[in-house]
Amino acid sequence: MIKEKKFYIALFWLVIPMIFQDLLKHGLNLADNIMIGMLSEIELSAVNLANQPFFLFSIMIFGLVSGSAVLIAQYYGKNNFTAINKIISITVTLALIFTLIWTYIILAFPEYIMRIFIDDSEIIANGVRYLKIIGWTYLLYGINSTLILILRNLRIIKFTLLINTIAFFINIILDWGFIFGNLNLPQLRVEGAAIATLIARIFETAAIIFYANHCDKRIKIKLTLNPDKILLKDFFNCGFPVFINESIWAIGVVIYSIVLTKLGTQTIVAANITSTLEQFFSIIIFPIAHATCIIIGNEIGHGDEKYAKQCARTLFIIAIIFGFILGLALFLSRVPIVNFYNIELATKFLTLQFIDVTSILIFIDSIGIITVVGILRGGGDTKFAMYIDILSVWLVSLPAGILALFCHLPTLIIFIALRMDIIVRTLFCILRLRNDNWIKNVTR
Repeated sequence: MIKEKKFYIALFWLVIPMIFQDLLKHGLNLADNIMIGMLSEIELSAVNLANQPFFLFSIMIFGLVSGSAVLIAQYYGKNNFTAINKIISITVTLALIFTLIWTYIILAFPEYIMRIFIDDSEIIANGVRYLKIIGWTYLLYGINSTLILILRNLRIIKFTLLINTIAFFINIILDWGFIFGNLNLPQLRVEGAAIATLIARIFETAAIIFYANHCDKRIKIKLTLNPDKILLKDFFNCGFPVFINESIWAIGVVIYSIVLTKLGTQTIVAANITSTLEQFFSIIIFPIAHATCIIIGNEIGHGDEKYAKQCARTLFIIAIIFGFILGLALFLSRVPIVNFYNIELATKFLTLQFIDVTSILIFIDSIGIITVVGILRGGGDTKFAMYIDILSVWLVSLPAGILALFCHLPTLIIFIALRMDIIVRTLFCILRLRNDNWIKNVTR
């Protein structure tokens, strides 16, 4: 363990703004979930299923930018902003192309998308109305999340936190107005939630683009069709495994959602409430993981591998501590939170069962997340991280969950089977850290 106070002070000032950013993002999801849940189970199910493609899209964008984060973190340790700006240009160009494709698909085929998940005509109709508006936010989110993640990797967090905070309050206020017809606004229910999100995203994207282009002279963001060939090769060698990792893992999670839809509306609602709460209560873990990637990448780029290993050990212990605290907090607060929802008593009981299991899994998953997203990626070991993430989902949890479904086992057993990847991934992470094979300097 590192004992110097300056390490913990630096970690604190790096993690705290990220926690607030993620708190705003997941707090907004939770508020949306609760407000729409106050309408009916049908509308809550529709919005949650309609947002499954967005989950996949956001994870893929995160994977694309996280791939560049490994290179940016290590080049930042070398203080080489020439290379960093070339990597940023490659990342922004690829992200924009990817985002335009997704935006077209969502706006052109909303009904087909809903039918992937469910056959209920009422849920599909509500989901289609929601997708026709929320589809425009894909373009905005793709741009602003790419820039926010890039700025985060350069330790520029305070301004983006301010913008996220303003956008959060715009969204919450307009949600309250458009969903329920308050503030002299029309009552638009699920369409109102989509309009509120769209307006908030417009503000957020405009502000981030302005900052990135005008407020930090070290950063030069531009689109490029003629990238640096050597850095492009490095980007694909190091970053592409992260993109594949996140994408295939996310597809597995979407299939996991499809499996749960086969168990009826009650299970859909219980699983979606649990998922929203899990994301909210994991809020400290991902910022610590991102900070871990930055710190370890900086140290390896700087050439101090011994200190990088010491950082990894320290942050691994921190993951265990916070994972336990967050799992306990979710368990203790589960009843009052679930009582906010206007759902049937049987659905509440199933939701509480799912949350009981999830409160244990948060503790285990905290170790896996900080190891994969933080230590292994920061260390340049992106291929191993890809293998354990993909194999644990596709060879363990999905086959186990589908088998449990076909054997008509109880719903709770199917839910547990679908989450077995968390345990497997964490075990392999612990084994990987027992030697130094994860340390790879990917800079030139």
